[in-house]
Parts: sequence; C-alpha cells; structure tokens
Amino acid sequence: MSNPLFPKELITIMTMEEQPLLNQIALVSGATRGAGRAIAVELGRAGATVYVTGRSTRAERSPMNRPETIEETAELISKAGGNGIAIRVDHTKEEEIQKLFERIVSEQDGRLDILVNDVWEAIRLRSGAKASGSVPYPKDC
Repeated sequence: MSNPLFPKELITIMTMEEQPLLNQIALVSGATRGAGRAIAVELGRAGATVYVTGRSTRAERSPMNRPETIEETAELISKAGGNGIAIRVDHTKEEEIQKLFERIVSEQDGRLDILVNDVWEAIRLRSGAKASGSVPYPKDC
C-alpha cells in the first residue's frame, strides 16, 4: 500500500522501552484521514491499542466519497507497532456511538485510557445543513 502521507521508509517500530503507551487503550474518532489518522498512527507507534472510527470503509464510502478507509488506518497503526482496530461508525447516530463504547468496554474489560475526537461535519455545515448537535457519552464509560 502506497501512501504519500506515510511513506514506508518513515514507518518504524519503537522498541519496548520506547513504547510509553504499551497496554494503553485509545479511541480516535474520525481517523479515516488527516489529523485523526496521523494521531492514531502515532498512538500506535507509541504502543497503544487504537480503535479507529469513521464512515469510509473498503465496503462502503462515506458521502464525501474519498478513497481513504478506516481499515487502512488500522493497518498503518499495526505496521507502526500498535494494534489497530477499525470500526465503522457514523458519529451522527447515537445508537452507533453507544454500540462502539459497549464493544470497547466488553473487549477491554471496561478500559479506555485515551480518547481523541476528530469528527468533523464542516462539509455538511457549509452546504447549509444544521449541525447534528452533541451526543452524550454512554452512561457506562
């Protein structure tokens, strides 16, 4: 996989001593591309297990119809030395957010150490649509 933002020669794995986030659980929402992707990869390079979410998958593109996918981001995380886990989530749908947190709680014994929100709806907002508003965190998290 060729990616100009993350050339193969720049992807290096840290040693155990250099992975300060080893055994830490992170969630980066909106990690399909841009800053979210870069943050997720660096968390992985530091040793974290990183759940990455977004709407663009290999099976289904987002309404923006961009080629990047959350699966690619998860692969970059794993190549950098972390554990990347891709989950398709539309963050404008409260039930999908609830299922995401339930999955993380179940798989990680209730742990979530790092949360990065990089969800962005500016394209929709510029077209005149109203913002979806904030969605509260699930009660169990």
